[in-house]
Parts: sequence; C-alpha cells; structure tokens
Amino acid sequence: MRKASSALPRIVTVAAVKRAPFSLDVAWGDGTKSRIDLTGLVHTSRHFKVFADDPAAFRRVRVVGYGSGIAWANGLDYSAATLRTMADEQQQLGGGDLAAFERKHGLNVAETAALLHIAERTVRAYRAADTLPETIAIALRALESDATVFAAHYRPVARRSRGRPKRATAA
Repeated sequence: MRKASSALPRIVTVAAVKRAPFSLDVAWGDGTKSRIDLTGLVHTSRHFKVFADDPAAFRRVRVVGYGSGIAWANGLDYSAATLRTMADEQQQLGGGDLAAFERKHGLNVAETAALLHIAERTVRAYRAADTLPETIAIALRALESDATVFAAHYRPVARRSRGRPKRATAA
C-alpha cells in the first residue's frame, strides 16, 4: 500500500487509454505512473455521465493548473489529489501487503482472520498470494486509512501456544 504523502500530488501528463474506455494514463510529479479507470465515476456522477454518451469527449483530457488537476473542453475538471486517491484505491495488493499490515498492527493469524471475517487458513494462503481479492484489498485500505476504523473492528484474540497442551495437575 502506498503511504499517503502530505505533499499535494502533481500531474505531469495525462492521456486517455485507447483500448480502455474511461481510463487514463497519468504520469505524476513524483515520477510514478498510474492507469486509472474512471468508469465508476462516469456511470455514477450526474456531471460525468455526459461522457457515457460521448466517449470521444472523454479522450480530450488535458492537465490544468500547473498539474493540480485535469479538465475537459466541456468544463468538467478533477483534482490531482482526488485522482491520486482513485489511483491508489485501484492498485492491486498482494500477500506482502497483507503481511506488512499484520506486522504494523502486531496481529497474529487469528486476529487477522477475525478482523477480515475469513478463516485462518485463508489468511495463510493470502500471505503467499501474488494478488489479493479485491474485497480484501478494499478492507485493508479502509482499516489502514484511519486508526478509528481499525479500532472499531479490531478484537484481540489470545495467542495460541505451540505444542501440546499442558496436562492439568491434580490439586
């Protein structure tokens, strides 16, 4: 997961992707690049719905405000900060991201499983996965985004001891 920066993101270049309607390739001022799918925005925003009927207009996007956002000829614009949030949300996460989340929060397998409402065996499998299911990635991002969100859902689980259980001794 990309760490949030306090600096405002800047867009260097933007271009519509020819074979992916409502997607943009963005080069950022920090040297990174993103492919961002705005399909959800186009189909849920009353303002951006105009592009559903006119995809050619969507492709005529440009950088504005010295990289502080993007705009189209019809007057619609989108800020670089919001676009960066969308790009970060669309990044795939893998098992290493899950393991890093667990380390950061000091979680054991049982706690992670309880937090995500999945089986412990599934947590172990996800740790080795190249790509996490999108629902798990969404949950991790939400839990990571705000300490209050994490605290609202976290419940400690006793750590299991390794080996055989100890015999009860007679009193």
